[in-house]
Amino acid sequence: MKYDLVLVDYLVLILVFGISIFIGFYHGLKQKVKNYFSKKKVVVESSVTDYFTASASMKSVPVAFSLLASFFSTTGILGVPAEVYQYGLQYWITAFSGIFAPIIGAFTTGPLFAHLRVCTVFQYLHLRFGSKYVKYIGTVCYLVKTSISSSIFIYGPAVSLSLFTSLNNNYSIALVGVIATLYTAIGGIKGVIWTDFFQVIVMMGFLLSILIKGIYDVGGFGNFFQINSSGGRFNVFDFDPDPFKRQTFWSLFFGFLLSFSYSYSTDQQSLQRFQATRTKKLAQRALLLNVPGVFIMLSLCCFAGLILYANFAGCDPVASQQIDNANQLVGFFIITNFKNIHGAAGFFLSCVFSSSLSSASSCLNSISSVLWEDYFKPFSFFKNMKESKKLTTTKLLVVASGTVSTLFAFMISAFGSNLSQVSGSLNGALNSPILGLFILGCMFKTTNSIGAASGCMIGFLFGLWISFGAYLTKPYYPKLNVTTEFCEFDFPIQNKTMIINELSGFNKFYSISYMWYTPLGTLVTVCSGLIISIATGGLKQNIDDSFILYKYFIKKKVSNEVELPSLGK
Repeated sequence: MKYDLVLVDYLVLILVFGISIFIGFYHGLKQKVKNYFSKKKVVVESSVTDYFTASASMKSVPVAFSLLASFFSTTGILGVPAEVYQYGLQYWITAFSGIFAPIIGAFTTGPLFAHLRVCTVFQYLHLRFGSKYVKYIGTVCYLVKTSISSSIFIYGPAVSLSLFTSLNNNYSIALVGVIATLYTAIGGIKGVIWTDFFQVIVMMGFLLSILIKGIYDVGGFGNFFQINSSGGRFNVFDFDPDPFKRQTFWSLFFGFLLSFSYSYSTDQQSLQRFQATRTKKLAQRALLLNVPGVFIMLSLCCFAGLILYANFAGCDPVASQQIDNANQLVGFFIITNFKNIHGAAGFFLSCVFSSSLSSASSCLNSISSVLWEDYFKPFSFFKNMKESKKLTTTKLLVVASGTVSTLFAFMISAFGSNLSQVSGSLNGALNSPILGLFILGCMFKTTNSIGAASGCMIGFLFGLWISFGAYLTKPYYPKLNVTTEFCEFDFPIQNKTMIINELSGFNKFYSISYMWYTPLGTLVTVCSGLIISIATGGLKQNIDDSFILYKYFIKKKVSNEVELPSLGK
């Protein structure tokens, strides 16, 4: 089923895209424009420091919104409602565990990295282990992971665009890739932060409109509650300790907490936002503002899934072959329930594109900062460049990163969902070894460079093995019931034989909940790293307490109002 976009829809899309591009261009070119129209010329030479940290000039609120936008992509806007529609409100547990991740980042690694005056999170690894090879292992894992993530973000809107137009997916990919690369390259981190601020408002407005219209269409909150209750969607709490169940309270709470803690504690994107504010207190406030932000965004996405079920309980759009997969449910809801509201389809696509642009642009900016600081700047040729040439080089790195990510997104589109799932598995496999590497460095004085490097490699191989093992064996997880009993149209009934793949023996391990992948991978990384470190003389080494998290906080070396380090200083 397709809905033809009308002129108003295109105008809404163009408006949102135009505002995003304008914000990036404004922060990148405003001084040049002022000089052009002013008789009194002001010479202000931009630097790499300004480009990656906004000259430590940002307030807490825009930085908080930017962090929120960076970690909520198309996956949240489309995937979470589809998840709740199919499996129930269990996923809402993540809204309660996710709120602890910004707190952990605000009071642990954020102040530690600020005190050490590192420009990238991986420079900490170099300082802690005295080995550039450990740093390079960490950066390679991060660059591969973030490149894959940005490619998936760029590809994401194509899933919904197919409902509204017959245009090839490549147009959507090219549009997102070019716009994200353009305003990130021109505006730097300040352009990214302010664009994220705008795009979060668009996303929240869209989700709220779904909730209001959806409840109205089913006859009020009472009917909404009754339909979801009858359909078994209020299955929030399941305290079964079985790790092979797809989702339980334990796997959702602790699995999501650890995964999200990586994003807010040891991700380069978080460090750059921390550096964009002038003081530690402002930076911590920005992260703490994400506590209600994370809860609100995840709750809105989860309850949007309940809205979808309440409206489609009598005629499942996937089973009735109106759409191809559950990720198109939100778009289908817009087509059916907002069909009389002109511009609604354009607003929906604007939200999807905004969620994609915000995450992709943050990825591209962080990739370029890691490439510049950890790979290019150490060479004297680049280090001794004029500031203007350094700035041009960093912008070219953004363009190169955007080009690579966009090309990989084209590959995902060409090969279909299989490559997308493989990419997702590889992305998941890289989270835990990076987190484990930082835990080894921050928490254990006995960890040496050999143990850290080995633990990271073992953790990566473990994550890769379990992710691809699950992909190949395809364990069966039952979904909640849906019906087509009340569909008011005829559709061809396909007699499909469902193959229930009950794994046994060693293969049973591959049916472990996907939410345990990050905790298990992190545990394997840390344990193997500690064992190898102890076996290779880790107990004999003398490590400065400044590099160890709990030792550092005992000494209380950083005051609330200390100036934060800027990139390049």
